[in-house]
Amino acid sequence: MVVDFHVHPFRDAAHCLNFYPERQDFSNPRRELEEAGIGCICGSVLQWEKPQSFSDLQALNREALALREILGDFYTPGFHIHPAYPRESCEEVEFMRSRGVTLMGELVPYLHGWGDFDKGNLCEILEAARGMVCSYHTPWDFDMDGILSAFPHITFVAAHPGDRDRVEEHIALMKKHENLYLDLSGTGLFRLGLLKHLVTQVGAERILFGTDYPICNPRMYVQAVYGEDISDSDREKIFSENTIRILGK
Repeated sequence: MVVDFHVHPFRDAAHCLNFYPERQDFSNPRRELEEAGIGCICGSVLQWEKPQSFSDLQALNREALALREILGDFYTPGFHIHPAYPRESCEEVEFMRSRGVTLMGELVPYLHGWGDFDKGNLCEILEAARGMVCSYHTPWDFDMDGILSAFPHITFVAAHPGDRDRVEEHIALMKKHENLYLDLSGTGLFRLGLLKHLVTQVGAERILFGTDYPICNPRMYVQAVYGEDISDSDREKIFSENTIRILGK
């Protein structure tokens, strides 16, 4: 089974991040993924329109819970927080925990207008989220070295390998911090040899399969993993075993 750690699911045009949404089938939000060989997905609901208040982020989180009702075990929802709203975010952490949701993110500062804020606000929210999994968009403008050290009981997952220099930055942090993983979504995997390099440097146990669907074509990502020179055992870890382990699925 292939588990896609990084999807932004949708059931209408407002929540569909596809750059070419006119080709999208809104009647069956899982058909295209299943046809690509993906058996389960994880991730948050997003929209291009920037939220104007924390209530707008809560609406995205409630949409994720509604999609879970529709998609069942096929979908593990993620949820949003915002450091400009520490009290509301901490309350949202507890609300989502009570609903059995332990995936926070993908956190996308550029899309949600984080801007300048007191770093202590983010730390307050992360303190409330101990034991959860936190997916964050890269490039990331904040001190992840310090955050990873301060919150060893949170599993952090960096999204998007990026190009060569950023890949090496990910590797350096992953070698220093055992609570950091990398998902393969977005830019990077199209570089032949990237996955083999990551496996050699940090081990297959720290890499999660992800696509960033519907922005990216999921079939290309599945085939890219099959096409790399890694063992079948490592492929299984990347495709499903690692995500199942860190999320306790």
